[in-house]
Amino acid sequence: MKADAVIDTARLYLQELRRPAHFIVAFGVGSLLTLVARFDFALPIAPFIVPFLVSSIGRTVARAANRTSEILLELPAQRSSPGFVICRDGRIEASAGKTASLFAQLSVTRIQDFLVSPDRPELLDEICAGRVIEPAAELFAPAVGRWYRVFTHSDARRPSVLVWLDDVTDDHEGRERRSMVRQFQIDVLQTFSNDPVLEQEDERLARLILSAGFSAVLFAQMEVDGALAGVAFKAVPSGGLVRSKPMRICPDSHAPIFRSRTENRAVAVSRGRDVDPAAFDREFPVAADVQAFLGRRVDNLVNYHAGATSVVAFNKRPTLTSGDITFLEAAVDAAHSLFTAVDVARDRDLRFIQAIHGLCASAEFSDEITGSHIWRVNAYSELLARTLCDDGPLCRDIGQVAAAHDIGKVAMPELVHAPRTLNESEWARMQLHTVFGAQILDRMIQLGDNPDPRLTMARDIALNHHQRWDGKGYPGLLDPDGRAVALDSREGGFYASLRPPKGSEIPQAARVVSVCDAYDALRSRRPYKAGFDHATAVQLIEHDDRSGASGEDRFGPDVFEAFMDLRDRFAEIFADSHDAATSS
Repeated sequence: MKADAVIDTARLYLQELRRPAHFIVAFGVGSLLTLVARFDFALPIAPFIVPFLVSSIGRTVARAANRTSEILLELPAQRSSPGFVICRDGRIEASAGKTASLFAQLSVTRIQDFLVSPDRPELLDEICAGRVIEPAAELFAPAVGRWYRVFTHSDARRPSVLVWLDDVTDDHEGRERRSMVRQFQIDVLQTFSNDPVLEQEDERLARLILSAGFSAVLFAQMEVDGALAGVAFKAVPSGGLVRSKPMRICPDSHAPIFRSRTENRAVAVSRGRDVDPAAFDREFPVAADVQAFLGRRVDNLVNYHAGATSVVAFNKRPTLTSGDITFLEAAVDAAHSLFTAVDVARDRDLRFIQAIHGLCASAEFSDEITGSHIWRVNAYSELLARTLCDDGPLCRDIGQVAAAHDIGKVAMPELVHAPRTLNESEWARMQLHTVFGAQILDRMIQLGDNPDPRLTMARDIALNHHQRWDGKGYPGLLDPDGRAVALDSREGGFYASLRPPKGSEIPQAARVVSVCDAYDALRSRRPYKAGFDHATAVQLIEHDDRSGASGEDRFGPDVFEAFMDLRDRFAEIFADSHDAATSS
């Protein structure tokens, strides 16, 4: 490296010798000294004056010729983003101004001490080699937590590389946040296609917006009268999220959430130092309940809307940037997609429930019990499911489709209405209501390319809700190798030749509905029996007096234990129904 420096210095000297200004200055100084030399007193100091005059006059001429260029040379020292010179091994050769202060503070002596390239480590080697770096290349500076776009300039004849950086942190983080918003929209659509109801997705979107530095965000939907109704979210120091109570903002309040609709653009405002606080509050009057929820003064906000959806984000730290406006525009589009999907999903959910309840209503006409049994089984099942799993939507689904467990009885009204105990052949026929129910639901599933997963759950419940943990339930569904057979037959003998599922082979949802159905059947009055009281029903579930089986044998340890823990809640549900008066 030293040899390269010597060669570079020699090259610079030869370049200086080719500049005519130096010869002109030397000729002028020499002529002046020749004139002065006629005086004897000047001779002793001439050897000292000559170099000084030549140097000072030469520098003065050079600075006069390049006085505007010197102003440009101050630019690297004034830039907030670093600019510096490195050797080919990455060592910092020269820096000035803010860059020099920063590097001294961080003890940076090599470019590798300051920049890292997480995705492309070879970029630093290319920078040191003086290769041109494409403008899209962005490197991270961990010591300052900033992203920089890197530019270089070099000459193959020089041993040094000029490097200057542009701070693109806001752009980089903005792209990441917009990418997260796009992924959120993709997830919403995927959730919408696979789950009938979207829950708590607004909280996820709120977290995404708050992660950009805002302290609170309000989502609202426009109502028929022009008011905006919605909820706000704010972060708390513990890292959690607080949801407000439902809020309704009237259009005559002139709240800032209406500004983007009034001005037809994204609106971003900040409370500047020179702005009268009272004037700012008059210009942007935050609704009282929103202000109370925020619990602090509003210093800045961004508002935008898409369709019926409006969003306003409050108090960005440290300050609002143009990237925040772009980010919120993307977030509003995501919010609008979310709320539109929620509305469609709720409508689809209602239609699904109507279809299931229609099937259940048809079963009522052929069943010996009233419709209240069906709805109580729904309530029991959801309650019990929530103690067995943490999947809220799954538990809700069980509570919606449990009512379909006996829809197969529509195929045998003559047995259902028989006012006596069924004989052996009739009982064998009655057991097929599980198969018929599954076949009905199979038909519904086959109608669509993307069937609702709740139909599959309803089908599994209808088919398996009379199975037992000890394997003594009905119908038989597995061949000798334990493989499930197709439900093609409607003959009881076919299923009698197969093995019933046992243990974990039985879907948990079916075991949940099984104990719920058993409890309500014991409590309900039938044409051939009186209803039992709560204590007797629980006792019979603990120990079946007909088969001698325990509750664990029939329903499995997990489901039986959960039932026993919640048995008093079961009694409350039964007592609250209109059928309570029919029990003894």
